[in-house]
Amino acid sequence: MARPTRTLEQLLESSEHLYYEVWMFSVLVDGLESGIAGQGPIANALLESFVIHVRAIMDFLYADKPQQDDVIAEDFFSSPEGWTNIRPALSKTLAQAKRRAGKEVVHLTYARLKVTSETKPWRFVEIAKEVKTVMDAFLENVPREQLGPIWRSGLFKKTLTRTQ
Repeated sequence: MARPTRTLEQLLESSEHLYYEVWMFSVLVDGLESGIAGQGPIANALLESFVIHVRAIMDFLYADKPQQDDVIAEDFFSSPEGWTNIRPALSKTLAQAKRRAGKEVVHLTYARLKVTSETKPWRFVEIAKEVKTVMDAFLENVPREQLGPIWRSGLFKKTLTRTQ
């Protein structure tokens, strides 16, 4: 079944939710990088929140099998190919982050039994840099009038620039 064409109002409102995801993602990268939470449950909560926002952003940018009510990058273009033809290829790092999010945090799986002390750390700064590259491609090509006012504030560029 074809996805419905979204109204400008739906895109504007959805873009505000996208902004929240990207903003939280960026703030969490900063918090994790600083080590402010130390070790233990607070650090785990920050990491898990980071992973959930990574997953939401990845599902937006690289929608494999979107549900009818999922907000995806393709919705912001006149045709799905408008986005899929210009977005950067899914990198190994981002593909791994998306898979790990599902297997190690979002779902309780037997795959967690295979996680070792060597594979357990999340390379959050590397992931953030790659997410920024794809988000930059999205923002450089999306029709500006389809993004809410918060995107025009320039705060996104300031926020994710710190991860470079």
